[in-house]
Amino acid sequence: MPRLAIIDTQSVKCIGVRGPRGYDGAKKLVGRKRVVLVDAEGHVLALAVVPANVQDRDTLPALDAGKEMWPSLRLALFDGAFTAERCRGWCHVHGMRHRVVEKLPDQKGFVVLERRWVVERTFGWLSHWGGLNRERAGRLDVATGRLACAASLMAANALNNPA
Repeated sequence: MPRLAIIDTQSVKCIGVRGPRGYDGAKKLVGRKRVVLVDAEGHVLALAVVPANVQDRDTLPALDAGKEMWPSLRLALFDGAFTAERCRGWCHVHGMRHRVVEKLPDQKGFVVLERRWVVERTFGWLSHWGGLNRERAGRLDVATGRLACAASLMAANALNNPA
């Protein structure tokens, strides 16, 4: 049973479909935001898709249903966008400790942060599946289902090909 949860978001472009999408000012794109909760190995435990204009700290309630499937999680690692008090409160409601992993102020350029690379690697794995570089589904639940299907295939592949 996993004890460590790593949570992050990824903004992706959305093709011209009907359905909710938004503008992410930080990434300068119109699309949607994928919210992923992974374990220490990078396996997807919960995921959701929200419009891109939703702030990172406001995306956590979208993971509620998936988090309830994993009561063994005790520590959640976040990036600097999740420093709000509501993120800490969300973790306490779900019985986890909250820890934000950030670069030191004097560090310049690319820096590998503790355990944060795991969730970024998972996003990279998802991008290898055809059609997931952009959001094509009109509804958010369909987009989430496509990601869940890809995550299931990744897990089955890991079971069949242990390295």
